[in-house]
Amino acid sequence: MSTEPKLSTYLHSKAIKNEIPISGTFELTSRCNFNCEMCYVHDDCHKSDGLTTEQWLKVAEDAKEAGTLFLLLTGGEPLIREDFAYLYTELKKMGFMISINTNGSLLHKYFDLFRQYPPSRVNISLYGSDEETYKKLCKINAFSKVIENIKELVKIGVSVKLNTVFTDKNNHQYKEIIDIAEKLGVPISTTAYAYPQVRLDKAFGENLGRMTAVEAAECTVNCEKYRFRNYDFSERAKMLLNGQGTEKCDRVSCRAGRAAYWITSDGKMQACGMLPKIKLDIFELGFQKAWQELVAEVKDIRLPKKCIECKFTKNCNACAAMCYAETGYFDQVPEYICKVSENICRLLERELKE
Repeated sequence: MSTEPKLSTYLHSKAIKNEIPISGTFELTSRCNFNCEMCYVHDDCHKSDGLTTEQWLKVAEDAKEAGTLFLLLTGGEPLIREDFAYLYTELKKMGFMISINTNGSLLHKYFDLFRQYPPSRVNISLYGSDEETYKKLCKINAFSKVIENIKELVKIGVSVKLNTVFTDKNNHQYKEIIDIAEKLGVPISTTAYAYPQVRLDKAFGENLGRMTAVEAAECTVNCEKYRFRNYDFSERAKMLLNGQGTEKCDRVSCRAGRAAYWITSDGKMQACGMLPKIKLDIFELGFQKAWQELVAEVKDIRLPKKCIECKFTKNCNACAAMCYAETGYFDQVPEYICKVSENICRLLERELKE
């Protein structure tokens, strides 16, 4: 279920029709104080952040002029930048509606800032339900600090959403993680899909923390069953099997490269963070020119025809970024995702029979 305001959905639909880059993501750094094994972007903490403060503010001015309204600050860990407070404040003064992606461990440094200039939302990655799991998956004991920071954010009135990527290190805690979100009174989004780490020069279709297709499917269905444990799950299962009315086509149908873009920490414009196949230098081309070229290239992307005809397509969320990250091509079938979708459907059908 989407937690996006209806006005935002409407504005994005209008932006797609008019090819306006209304939504941008600034990857402020590839550095992070965590070392999660499934991360697709994390770089050495001793390397530079990439673009300077002045460069990011120049990018922001150009983005604003081009029509950007919604801005997501991400990383790596964006709060690790020494100039984060200054950057954030200047971006707020420009009028952007700012959301932040963070691992939550450094939020305590910015409570006063967020009281004065509240973000639209803070998306916090929750990797487990105890210190032991954090140590195994993130190589750091940070669970207690993250929970403490989430509670304080909620207390001061900042909108919070939790995100969890399940791997072979934390999938056994799906109940506890969902319970944490419910007790805190905040929404949570979970996924059992870990993107291949092609941005880190790993092989297509590989991720160190990935579960098998069967495990990923079981985790997905278990999460759905637990979240809807107080309701008749058969109705939820029927809706999932029907794909909630979704239809597949052979072109990019999300907002990436149509109303949204992603700027990497070294100043390259991409359709999204998981799609490094198309990278345009915004300092060589200029922001507007880079956006126009990105829109044109995304229009030329064609997805696998086999996926359109597949009987599991309504329950499959394979996109251009997934196809590329899994196979190295846009029009090749991502077999891993196929197996996950097939197993999800079979598990849901079994639930209905039982």
